[in-house]
Amino acid sequence: MSQATPRTFGPVIDVRRPRAPAHLSSAAKRWWRSIVEEFDLEPHHVQVLTAAAEAFDRKEEARRILAEEGIVLRNENGARVAHPAVRIEDLAAVRMAGLIRELGLDGAPGPEGRER
Repeated sequence: MSQATPRTFGPVIDVRRPRAPAHLSSAAKRWWRSIVEEFDLEPHHVQVLTAAAEAFDRKEEARRILAEEGIVLRNENGARVAHPAVRIEDLAAVRMAGLIRELGLDGAPGPEGRER
């Protein structure tokens, strides 16, 4: 897959620039828009970017659940087991990182504001 290409010239007014998907969180939308504005993306890149933003939201949702419920639960036998959201958070983080690498955005700021 070809990587997203940074713009090397002034702002481009493109009336066809895609809009951030409505179902994304505010943080994911801000990040999504910043990438769309900074890089020339092909339609398939936009789909990959959207999947990365969705993975970020899934990771953050799992993190909120874990903050409220803890990372360890007791099963029906009373044994301590990892909360299912631990795996969801981990898988979403790995997916997001892979999609960011696929787009060639490793050095771009992520949804959390840090460079990746």
